[in-house]
Amino acid sequence: MTDKAKLLGRVRMYDFALVEVIEYLDGHPDNAAALKYYNEMRTAFDKAAAEYEDAFGPLTAREVDTRSGHWTWIDDPWPWEGAED
Repeated sequence: MTDKAKLLGRVRMYDFALVEVIEYLDGHPDNAAALKYYNEMRTAFDKAAAEYEDAFGPLTAREVDTRSGHWTWIDDPWPWEGAED
């Protein structure tokens, strides 16, 4: 497994945990343990996402850096173009 795949796996893992705890908090908004877990997972997700983006570029179009005056989102190969991970 490549470093890119490992980092993306971590991002996905924390994202999944966030989705689950957010759904739980919708029904239990005052649960202290769930709020603590949310904060831990949010911190871990942010760290993993930043690490991935520093090494391999933005995860979504919302994180594209446009300071160069160029829309860089389209510069990397698309998944169906057969680029190696």
